[in-house]
Amino acid sequence: MKLTLNHKQIAELIKAVGADRTVLVQGEAGTGKTTLLYALAKDPHFANYHVVAPIDCTQLSDGSIWVPDIDREAGVSRELPNERFGISKGNHHGVDGSQPILLCFDEIAKARQYIKDAIAPLLYEHRSGDYRMPKGSVVFACTNLGAEGLGDTMQGHLRDRIIDVTLRKPTAEEWTENFAMHHDLHPAILACVQEYPQVFESFTDYEADGPKAGRDLARDNPYIFNPRATQDKWATPRSLHAASDILHKGGALDNDTITAALNGTIGRAYTALLMAYVRFGQSLPAFSVILADPAGTPVPVNPGAKVMLAFRLIQQVKERQEAEAVSQYMARFPGEMKLLFASNVSNNTKKMGLFSRSATFTKELAKSLKVLNA
Repeated sequence: MKLTLNHKQIAELIKAVGADRTVLVQGEAGTGKTTLLYALAKDPHFANYHVVAPIDCTQLSDGSIWVPDIDREAGVSRELPNERFGISKGNHHGVDGSQPILLCFDEIAKARQYIKDAIAPLLYEHRSGDYRMPKGSVVFACTNLGAEGLGDTMQGHLRDRIIDVTLRKPTAEEWTENFAMHHDLHPAILACVQEYPQVFESFTDYEADGPKAGRDLARDNPYIFNPRATQDKWATPRSLHAASDILHKGGALDNDTITAALNGTIGRAYTALLMAYVRFGQSLPAFSVILADPAGTPVPVNPGAKVMLAFRLIQQVKERQEAEAVSQYMARFPGEMKLLFASNVSNNTKKMGLFSRSATFTKELAKSLKVLNA
């Protein structure tokens, strides 16, 4: 079974060795390969770096890497690098005040061969023509898995000069805690993922050396990409983010319109599950009602509705008084729901700052931790 790494592990690898060796990150579509650049750019280690916007290698052509410059007086020609790479006469190795560069070549294995050859010096030597990147510069690359059938290929001699690693998909818990909660994704999405976490499985799990080898992917998990099936759409971490935008901004749309938009974003199979949570949301008690009467507002009976409400309330709380009222309301929920609620509040620094000043939340959190550690 092939060893894969998570987002944080690969970011740390690039940070550790990227100034000397190029890391090629392979992974399924929509799993956050390109966002590695943005995560690295926020790291204090790269505070003084010139961060280049991701370079889509499929869009590169003649003249978009370097162009010849003729020095007639010296009787020579030189290559001048395109400004997108951050290298220039005033910013290259050996020039005082130069900024090291952080650069990501995206979709590199889909590029035409002559493009791969042209950018090879940047990958191996951090060089374009006679210009070398300032000391400490980091170059890495991203591309899809060859098994996805998207035309990603790299010749052996090219691969031999780089570090080749595979980014795994996040688990539902990782995605919820590390991304979705911090980006205020729609509570219906969060609740659906909580109940159907298999949407974060990989088709590779069903391959010969995978943990689900021998199982029928089409039957067991119709929600994700299947290289052996004809699919219009399927769910990925990226497309779930897009689905959240639809739900957040489509409040005035009817259910048929929302369903059609979601079908065209995450596929029909996962849309059918998600729409149940959208309908739950339309019948849940209003935030203002809960704040006014946390002890008397009815608690939903349906388990899925409870999950969705727990996520929605975390997002809606903006003040300490609201956190106290919501905590009193959530204290009436079953134990597993209180644990889910407390866990997701605790993993959100901003929300935890509000809820930590709630006497009821602190009391219920202690109870939940006691149960969890028992």
